[in-house]
Amino acid sequence: MSGSSATAWTGKTRGGRFGNWWFLMLLRRFGLWPAYVWLVFVAAWFTLFAGQERRASRQYLERLLGPQPLWKWPGLVYHHFYSMGVSLLDRAAVIIGRARMQFDFADEAEVLRALAEERGVILVAAHAGSWELGGHLMARHGRPVNLVVLEREEQRLRQMFDEALRAKKFNILTANDDPLRSIPIVAALRRGELVALHGDRTFGSDATVRLPFLGEPASFPTGPYLLAAATGAPIIHVFAMRTKLRHYRFIAFPARHVPRERGPAQQTVLRECVAEYVDHLTTVLKQYPFQWYNFYPFWNDNAR
Repeated sequence: MSGSSATAWTGKTRGGRFGNWWFLMLLRRFGLWPAYVWLVFVAAWFTLFAGQERRASRQYLERLLGPQPLWKWPGLVYHHFYSMGVSLLDRAAVIIGRARMQFDFADEAEVLRALAEERGVILVAAHAGSWELGGHLMARHGRPVNLVVLEREEQRLRQMFDEALRAKKFNILTANDDPLRSIPIVAALRRGELVALHGDRTFGSDATVRLPFLGEPASFPTGPYLLAAATGAPIIHVFAMRTKLRHYRFIAFPARHVPRERGPAQQTVLRECVAEYVDHLTTVLKQYPFQWYNFYPFWNDNAR
């Protein structure tokens, strides 16, 4: 279902300034449930008119769920879009103080044990569930949380988000194409802080490996594991997944230390680490199939 003419992921938020402002206004004045209702129409619009995102959603869902009758696809894609909207609304509502979520942190002990090593901890997440909400709540342990993001938003839209979410309990570290971008990330780890990165999206000149994912090879970044090898910080694969409306589950797999090798040996180690991440991601997505939010042709390297 992929093609070389597919449009690349841009790192920019869809919906424009007015659309995002409207949702933030609904949350501030009326709370979460009216925003959920309005989201019904927005998800329907994307299902009907967002051609690239609709095709990417179906490509992913077909790989995960298998072939489906033709009449089912509009509903499945709609469910996928609506799920992403709920994730974004939940994040904003909690941060601005307009809602509370119930969170199951049963796997959190894995992160606390890794923090006790005082080397910092690298959390490798995914564009799944609500990773920013998980980062916001992890700050309650008194350790700074740093989320590494690709910053390509238009200036006025970025200012609106910064103002609306100023109560967030995590720091943003940008991952633009700056040769010095790793300096603040390494500094945060040396201070014993948490650093969260995405393991399911590549950009720029990042080193990658291609591995089977839901039946076909796809590219995944090796950067988080190179960072772990260079700093000695333990690395943990984490996911914050919605189990039902306003209920989330924090999932953390066992911590791993990435050895620092040379040449081909290092590439073998990196490939093994990324393969483990892909296995963990696949396991989580099979439990929560509508909560992965990469709406671009993920399996097509020409779209990167």
